[in-house]
Amino acid sequence: MKEKPKGAAVRFIRLLQAIAHPDWRGQAVASSLSGLLKIIRPRAKRIDSNLRLIHPDWDEARRRDIRRGVYENLAWTVTELLALQRDELQAFDWITEVQGGEIFDSLLSSPRGAVILTGHFGNWELLGSWFAQKAKRQGRQLYVVYQEIHDLNISHLVTEYRERGGMKTLLKETSTLEMVRMLKGGALIAILTDVSWGGGAVLPFMGQLCTNSLGPAVLAMLSGVPLVPLALYRQAPFCHTVRFLPPFFISRDGSREERLKQTVLNINHALETLIEPRPELWFWLHNRWK
Repeated sequence: MKEKPKGAAVRFIRLLQAIAHPDWRGQAVASSLSGLLKIIRPRAKRIDSNLRLIHPDWDEARRRDIRRGVYENLAWTVTELLALQRDELQAFDWITEVQGGEIFDSLLSSPRGAVILTGHFGNWELLGSWFAQKAKRQGRQLYVVYQEIHDLNISHLVTEYRERGGMKTLLKETSTLEMVRMLKGGALIAILTDVSWGGGAVLPFMGQLCTNSLGPAVLAMLSGVPLVPLALYRQAPFCHTVRFLPPFFISRDGSREERLKQTVLNINHALETLIEPRPELWFWLHNRWK
């Protein structure tokens, strides 16, 4: 039996978990977290500089509204994740619409594996739990590639939550060949592709150059599986819409390097398409364009 994560931060999170319910108590937790974030304003300068870079035509009021939306999304993401620990099956009730459901049905009914693409957008943890539980009903397993958080106690707590939600976790240090073997065997491997984990290709994302990981494209190239983009949109607290975009395969034209770069551009375009309608739901705090 695994030892439960410890530490002051973990104890505080578990205290909030005991309070968070999908009712007025959840509203109270989310309001408190949102208010705290708006007072502390973590990485506010980073959010503003990112928004100025990507949307130079936006005025200060628009950037301020997006920053507040980012903090509110984070507050609700945490609150919903904590409330979900009472019963992971609540994910089925909280996700009320699936756009592109035929893509999901086809994915689960096929024995072929797939690389699942999403980002730090909306409540990505709720999305993972919903996806994993749906997949399990079809005898499929969702694996999530992750990087350890600096605070290992928090990192282990997040892993605990993900596993309770039906996901299995893979450290990003897992060998490429091992993941390719899993994909060829029918595994569904999800990757948060809106950050770069070191190295990669310098290509545009949202119109500006940054370093992009080649990992998802390499996995798709070596395994021959499709890449499937999707995201979760919060319509209200505990009420969400899933949106799938059409799957695509590794580019077949050009050299190996050209094919990988073109596939990364296709991945970035898919993420841009998912983020554009609701920019306040994306994680603008990250130093994406270093």
